[in-house]
Amino acid sequence: MMYWLIGIIALFALTFYLYFGHYAMSLFYQCMKHDVRISYWELALMKKRGVPINDYLRTAIKLKEKGIDVKIKDLELHAKSGGRIANVVELLLKAKRNKIELTYHQAAIMDLEEVAKHRKSSDNNQTENTSEENSDTTQNQTDSETQQESNNETTTPSEGEK
Repeated sequence: MMYWLIGIIALFALTFYLYFGHYAMSLFYQCMKHDVRISYWELALMKKRGVPINDYLRTAIKLKEKGIDVKIKDLELHAKSGGRIANVVELLLKAKRNKIELTYHQAAIMDLEEVAKHRKSSDNNQTENTSEENSDTTQNQTDSETQQESNNETTTPSEGEK
């Protein structure tokens, strides 16, 4: 009985390593090398969720080298909420260069506000274009009806002509 249990655990471990292991181990090594804190299990779960881990790790490593500490989980959350990570990184690096105190969360909020403003303006542009198209269509229909009525009047013989 004990050998079956050990065999099942070994089979599970081998399957896990083949599915996640090699890829996650190399990424985990890179994180340790650059002092970016993330657990092996977090990497494996992020890979399973289909998160582009390489992009997040490169971003976290770049920020860590510049002296800005950011959690990869925060980057993932920001991207899932519709934010643009590149903008946040740019804001943080500009603030660091100009010696302005700016936290990651403040930069993320600024980016999300910009994204929301951009979406709102593009939605307004779409509704304006749609209303212009509708008014053009209505004007064309009115012109067509007027022309059709005038054609009917000219082609219909008057009572005196009959």
